[in-house]
Amino acid sequence: MASKRILKELKDLQKDPPNFCSLAPENEDMFIWQATMPGPLNSPYEGGKFELRIHLPPDYPFKPPKVAFRSKIFHPNINKNGSIGIDILKDKWTPALTISKVMLSIYSILGDPMLNDPLEENIANMYKTDRSQYEKVARNWTQKYAMGPVYETISKELKGLERFPPSYGSAGPVDGDMFHWQATILDLRDNPYAGGVFEVDIHFPLQYPFEPPKVQIIG
Repeated sequence: MASKRILKELKDLQKDPPNFCSLAPENEDMFIWQATMPGPLNSPYEGGKFELRIHLPPDYPFKPPKVAFRSKIFHPNINKNGSIGIDILKDKWTPALTISKVMLSIYSILGDPMLNDPLEENIANMYKTDRSQYEKVARNWTQKYAMGPVYETISKELKGLERFPPSYGSAGPVDGDMFHWQATILDLRDNPYAGGVFEVDIHFPLQYPFEPPKVQIIG
């Protein structure tokens, strides 16, 4: 029964893939799947690619799958082990639900956390009392643990600047946001700007270094 149902869901996914994640069996094991989920737009998870693992029980679909994040994520409904606290993975599961519907529910809570039943009370309290701090920490975790090569490229450049500071100024992240830097440039050349100190705002795109940063003089 389980194998037949899983095969049907796989065929349905291949015919009509969801736009909120990609998922497929891992190493041809029909009972273990892997998924990649992008962070929702306009959320602190935007730009991240989160890896998840799905274990389907032998009596699926009469018992829910076990789903966990493999990528670290800062979220009220996801604990440090990657376990996810949503009701359809517990007492609200029904055989009518599918793997795709489970993934859609998980994607939804990334943009709209369930604060009435959190797995991480401290994170939920931060969300309620200091939303900007919550978004800052969640964004930093996303950059560090779910952006891979882009984060590593920018981090490498930062380490190079810290090791060999340029004589013409300084630059670094704003509030730990690796994709938003500010720089100070000292114009030492013999021109009308000589002796000036200029503040520069730098935003790195998610496609960096294949796309250039946006640079603006702010003072």
